[in-house]
Amino acid sequence: MTALIELQNISKSFGPVKALQQVSLEVRAGEILALVGENGAGKSTLMKVLGGVYPSGEFEGQIVGSGKPLQFKSPKDSEASGIALIHQELSTFPHLSVAENIVVGHWPTKNGIVDFAAIREQASAWLKKLDADFSPDDRMSSLSTGQQQLVEIAKALSRNSKILILDEPSSSLTTRETKKLFALLQELRAQGCGLVYISHRMEEIFALADRVVVLRDGKGVFTSEMAGLTEQVLIQNMVGRNIEKDSSRVQKNISAAPVLSVRELLAKNLASGKIYGPVSFEISPGEILGFSGLLGAGRSEILQALCGDEAYKVSGEVLYKGSAAAFAELRLSYRRGFGLVPEDRKVQSILPTRSLNENAGLVRLSQKIPWSWVSSKFEEDRSTEDLKVLNTRFHSTDQKITELSGGNQQKIIFARVLQNQPDVLILDEPTRGVDVGAKFEIYQLIRKWAAEGKAIIVVSSDLPELMSLSDRILVMASGRIRGELKNPPFSEEAIMKLAIQVQAPATEGSYETVS
Repeated sequence: MTALIELQNISKSFGPVKALQQVSLEVRAGEILALVGENGAGKSTLMKVLGGVYPSGEFEGQIVGSGKPLQFKSPKDSEASGIALIHQELSTFPHLSVAENIVVGHWPTKNGIVDFAAIREQASAWLKKLDADFSPDDRMSSLSTGQQQLVEIAKALSRNSKILILDEPSSSLTTRETKKLFALLQELRAQGCGLVYISHRMEEIFALADRVVVLRDGKGVFTSEMAGLTEQVLIQNMVGRNIEKDSSRVQKNISAAPVLSVRELLAKNLASGKIYGPVSFEISPGEILGFSGLLGAGRSEILQALCGDEAYKVSGEVLYKGSAAAFAELRLSYRRGFGLVPEDRKVQSILPTRSLNENAGLVRLSQKIPWSWVSSKFEEDRSTEDLKVLNTRFHSTDQKITELSGGNQQKIIFARVLQNQPDVLILDEPTRGVDVGAKFEIYQLIRKWAAEGKAIIVVSSDLPELMSLSDRILVMASGRIRGELKNPPFSEEAIMKLAIQVQAPATEGSYETVS
């Protein structure tokens, strides 16, 4: 196959941290190249070099296209060379429409004036290809994280680029949307495009890729054709050690009284006017309750409203340890014994200009401290200890959180919510952007916390993950709970059958129960 572009001996440092060391790879026409590695391995950094985010002069080595050296001074130069990059972290304009976000920077005109009819037509065509369930006229701020991810994908596809780089594109997508994306990528491959696919999901790598490059600690350590390659060999090269496939499940007898009971919860998004609910459910200490559903089903929205997110007007009743609880704001839910890991860390969690220490200790610092002082040495030691438990890769707790990979940022948010020792943990896409080794560690931690008596709610678009972790699964569609699955092992078919329902149950609580 013809090489569309080559990266030769790329090295990149951030202060004393060597993010990339002499890495080389080539992107070929009509091929899907998988780029894999643990968090901090350098995958996103390497693609930002190719995407012009890090301009020539800020790294060593060279980029070669059609046999000639290329120098990108900005992402626009990279885009002009036919390269499109879909970042793991969303970069949207929240106050513009979906259609405007798709064509931004490439506005169609008519007689020298922006042609809004053409904008809408082009956007509608790409959204239809992705089977999106929202309008090109919707404001971006009204969409869920997964829906915004679809818009980012549509924007990149609309550029008709010959090289497409996708960094964890399915991390917020459900099974149906992911399959639609795969079909489009295979179509682009057949048309001669070169695609670089970054993912921690092994099933995606083996379903899509023709070839794989493994990075570890900033170095290229393994390159192989996918034909004949086993998952075990690939994972061993990624992590440098053996990791057993996670399949353990401990049967439980959940008999304790519910720690949390939600009754007829109805949430209205004040920006979009969309209504979610009413929903009713309960969870007991030691139980892991899974929430499943397609994009826009309302899983994240209901749980955000439950925690007092001011974006929602809420009605209904919440009982915490048998007593009525009114959550005026999210901060109070932490004091009530709740811990929430939100779906979108960039928008909802991190303080981008602050250090790891400040981000990890945010819950403690937001509380009332006796004598109004905080020992910085104590905070640093505590944060360091918390982050090491989660195997977080960092140089110093004084680093800015944005200097870390997306997965390591997620671990810091994870550490933050645990510091208050919550009775109820709400984990919204807890392993999004987290590598294979860290996923296994997080699964072990979730089970450990449940064994210690914490009630844990997990929202995940990764069905195998959800089925492996959960004691029960509630399936949502169109803002309502459509069914409950009990008695694992669960089946994907049963979950999807409930997830595609469009008619509301006759009365709340009358939804289907699958044993």
